[in-house]
Amino acid sequence: MPTKPFVQHRYGISMDVFITRKPQGESLVLGGVGERYGRWTRVLTLRAAQLLWFHLTGVLFPERAERVTTIAVTAPLRGDDRPTITTHLEVVRTADGFIEMIGWAGQDTWWARLPQNEARALWARLDQLLYPVGWEGRERKRRQD
Repeated sequence: MPTKPFVQHRYGISMDVFITRKPQGESLVLGGVGERYGRWTRVLTLRAAQLLWFHLTGVLFPERAERVTTIAVTAPLRGDDRPTITTHLEVVRTADGFIEMIGWAGQDTWWARLPQNEARALWARLDQLLYPVGWEGRERKRRQD
């Protein structure tokens, strides 16, 4: 059986980044407008979206990351039997001040570079989608217990 060739998508610096839940299921859609490909979208598992939130938290808010991420609920890992859905993500801050997202969807990989303000807006939207009560609400409730 022939194997699928390894594909890399480099979207470049991306603006107008968005994330939203798909109407059915637990997947989310992440997208933006990249300097190389124009409009792009990627489907993420819930776990991949949580990894994105977790990594963005560490990169954007290092002084509060440990406290914030320890109260976050996470989803179980999902197999890579659907090669078009991103199942794993990493986030790094580059030397030139951008936030770079690297995603794996089956054998494919994709990259997008976000300016600081786009990364912060994405983190805020992810926080609302994944943790609607807000981490401060969870922390206050835990203190009352």
